[in-house]
Amino acid sequence: MVGDSLRLRQILVNLFTNAIKFTEEGEVVLSVEPAPPKDGLGRLAFAVRDTGIGIPADRMDRLFKSFSQVDASTTRRYGGTGLGLAISKRLVELMGGEISVESEVGVGTTFRFTIAAEATDAGELRDAFMQRADLRGKRLLAVDDNATNREVIRRQATSWGMIPRDTGSPTEALYWVRRGDPFDVAVLDMQMPELSGLTVARELRRLRDAQQLPLVMLSSLGVRPQDDDVIDEFAAFLMKPIKASQLYDTLTKAVGGIVPDVRVARDEPISAASELQILLAEDNELNQRLALLLLEKLGYRAAVAGNGVEAIAALRERRYDIVLMDVEMPELDGLEASRRIHQEWRDQRPWIIAMTANAQQGDREKCLEAGMDDYLSKPIRTAQLAAALARSAPAAGGGEHDLRDAKVLDDSAPATGD
Repeated sequence: MVGDSLRLRQILVNLFTNAIKFTEEGEVVLSVEPAPPKDGLGRLAFAVRDTGIGIPADRMDRLFKSFSQVDASTTRRYGGTGLGLAISKRLVELMGGEISVESEVGVGTTFRFTIAAEATDAGELRDAFMQRADLRGKRLLAVDDNATNREVIRRQATSWGMIPRDTGSPTEALYWVRRGDPFDVAVLDMQMPELSGLTVARELRRLRDAQQLPLVMLSSLGVRPQDDDVIDEFAAFLMKPIKASQLYDTLTKAVGGIVPDVRVARDEPISAASELQILLAEDNELNQRLALLLLEKLGYRAAVAGNGVEAIAALRERRYDIVLMDVEMPELDGLEASRRIHQEWRDQRPWIIAMTANAQQGDREKCLEAGMDDYLSKPIRTAQLAAALARSAPAAGGGEHDLRDAKVLDDSAPATGD
């Protein structure tokens, strides 16, 4: 299909951001399928489903209006301007489609939309995976308590010619292996209620060695075992959400015994700077993922706090050298959180780098007044983040540095886009 990828990406980002914001537990799932042609054009139907708080039926008519929220308490708790859905509706219409919503309070919400797109000759866009036979006939064991995750892995594995077998019960998976069922590779979720992926891995290793059954671990961003002995049990670690190409390459190398370039970051040279203890305070999960990926690219790791309250709680638990602080967060914003950090930690506080989407005149001054030390404007670029972390080195390393020196903010001008 050929269409406007930029508009489609914006629609999906808006819907995903909305879904994640209102879903404290459960899942957010995107599904795509062909829709009946219209006016000679092919059509695609998308659905973004969440298990969030839901929307009352009598307030659904407000959803697609500019600067409108379901009620005032929504804005206070979750933030936002109410523009995202109105923009999505307009973009869908520009792409020749329609958007609708279904919701039940306490159960979740599903946004559905269609877009028009031209069909292309299948020969022009032949799936590269199907041209390679590395995985065909290989038997995959997938263990994950989340049914959606298992379905994704099962479908992808089937499309590559594998023979997948999945279960939500680690105990059942261990039973299969104990009785001698053949598997060429196993994919384990790290966090499961019955048994953790690490526990399952230890049990599997008592039954089959790494050559007989390579193990691939799936984990959430920022969650990774620290025990080297445990890490050595796995051919690779993958962080969710997993791209099909990434999973394909990992499985191909695992069953072929080639794993060095997909191992965890500890096998790569780590600079002294990467030992900095970093806390990321950001409420938007998409922005969290982006920031963590940028940090990982630079050789850093970070813990995550979802708002200012969580950030302060994290600082009480352990020492951090740097806090990457989003300015606009629900419950406690970045400015007030920075003020409280100054009050509680004084001379032993972390270096605070502000992150804001509102690069307007006076924003730097507000951040400085609140006690922040540096300033990044979203969208954050790798080079800008690297420069900001480099500027933090004297303070984080314990050297003398005037944390309230306005020059620090002036030097950050290239990162703000001003």
